Amino acid sequence: MSVGRFTSYLVLAGLLNAAIAAFLLFDLPASRAPSLRSLFIRALLFVGGAVLAGMAGSRFYWSRSSAVFRADAPLSFRRFVLVNAEAWVWVPAIVLLSRQDSPGSALLCALGAALLSNGLRRALPRSADLRNRQLPTIEFEEHEMFAATLQAPSREPQGYLIAFSIYLAGCLLFEHFDLIAGIPLALCAFLVVWHLTLEPTSTTNNAAVNPGAADRLASVTIAAFLVTLLVLMIGIAHRNRAEAARYAVASGGDEVNRRNPKKPATTFVSGFESVILWPAPEKKKIVASQPVNISPLATRAVKPLVIQFDGAYWYFQPPDKRPSPSAHQAHGSPLAIDIGTNNFFPLTMEAVQRLNTPIRLAPFREIQVTVENRDNVPRPISLSVALTDTAMPGKPPLLLGSEPVLSSQTSPFTVKPAPTEEVLRFLVPENTTTAKFDEITVFFLPDVAHFEVGPKIAIQQFVLVPR
Repeated sequence: MSVGRFTSYLVLAGLLNAAIAAFLLFDLPASRAPSLRSLFIRALLFVGGAVLAGMAGSRFYWSRSSAVFRADAPLSFRRFVLVNAEAWVWVPAIVLLSRQDSPGSALLCALGAALLSNGLRRALPRSADLRNRQLPTIEFEEHEMFAATLQAPSREPQGYLIAFSIYLAGCLLFEHFDLIAGIPLALCAFLVVWHLTLEPTSTTNNAAVNPGAADRLASVTIAAFLVTLLVLMIGIAHRNRAEAARYAVASGGDEVNRRNPKKPATTFVSGFESVILWPAPEKKKIVASQPVNISPLATRAVKPLVIQFDGAYWYFQPPDKRPSPSAHQAHGSPLAIDIGTNNFFPLTMEAVQRLNTPIRLAPFREIQVTVENRDNVPRPISLSVALTDTAMPGKPPLLLGSEPVLSSQTSPFTVKPAPTEEVLRFLVPENTTTAKFDEITVFFLPDVAHFEVGPKIAIQQFVLVPR
């Protein structure tokens, strides 16, 4: 392996590690109205975390590589970090914008790649390009005078690659694949800046650090921090508007869609990137409330509390954790609608029931979920229930475990010509930090071999059994 390839692997290792950390750890705050101070700290942690993750990934590959490559590296690890950090600091803003379906994520990818290309071009000494280049053997041949002037200039394949990258990025942006479009756009920016940037005029010591590199990194980091802070503010406002629109749709339905029509984002094949399925319009909405003989502050319940399901079914794909603001909204039942994926990403299905009145959890020992199952695909399916108190956004939901849907088990499996009713029971722990809840989420968990099709299972009601 050449030293140039060794340097390329280091660059990719740092970028991939920073991107993985961003997708797993960097997200919008749960609070709907966070303070500017908390956003300031969060943006600072995001930018610093991306740099640390990129440094850890590069250092891991650096340490595992042969000592020959480390000793003959074109630049020291410290200088390598200073150069590559100019790209790592943009990763949090790129990930946050991608979750908002913003084309700005692709533009920031190009900006980070351009800064990385410029830094590497200036940092790599001229001798690095000559270390692995063998001198051609000189052979004297007889040619006619001025024959060299008739030779056609050699063509560089980089031009074709740049043109193709621009075309591919345009197609992906048109199809709303904003984050994926950043890959060819970043490659295009890297190649253009690499060819436009002049090589250093003289070779430098590998262990030396250019004093200007630290100053340049400081300027880029400040700019990336401000952009990340701005993206956090825009993302929170965007999320709050989307949640308000969902609540409006829950109460207004088709009238809201007619007043505020939005073009849904589609995929390469006809379809939608995420779907929100509401109950049929003719179904009378039942507001969840407690019986008159049960006080919200009571410690014991007299009889079971029945909550009819009138919430929404969510269909989306990772890395999203909920449907996008431009999700397609429709009315219907999962029993009669086929919803599946047209790519290799798994389909996530959730049923979300929001309550107008919070319910105390202490008086109840069990939650029974009544479902109708019309799924005729031989696959095991389980349901999981989570209880959330939306008044405390920083508190994690209470998970009640998962229970299998017996009518969907493969042994024995029977075809269901009509929906089969089934009751799943979830025990409520006696000692829990969750005092009350106002949102019930049901997760549909099919086996991994059939993740591309949404289960044809509908939620009918929840029954809270007293202790």
